[in-house]
Amino acid sequence: MRKMKEHGIETGIHYKPIHSMKFYQTNSVLKNTERVANRIVSLPIHPNLSNDDVTKIIKFTNKFS
Repeated sequence: MRKMKEHGIETGIHYKPIHSMKFYQTNSVLKNTERVANRIVSLPIHPNLSNDDVTKIIKFTNKFS
């Protein structure tokens, strides 16, 4: 996320494991879920992206993944 931001690409974290949310929180340890959750980011996707923006996002996603 930091590297993407350095190149002007905002990312976010929109999907957290349900067992970590306050309402559903348990003492469960779901190693695979937590491992994946720590590696997932949301990339920009909206109608205002130009073709150049999409190309840039793809380029840096491939570079940093």
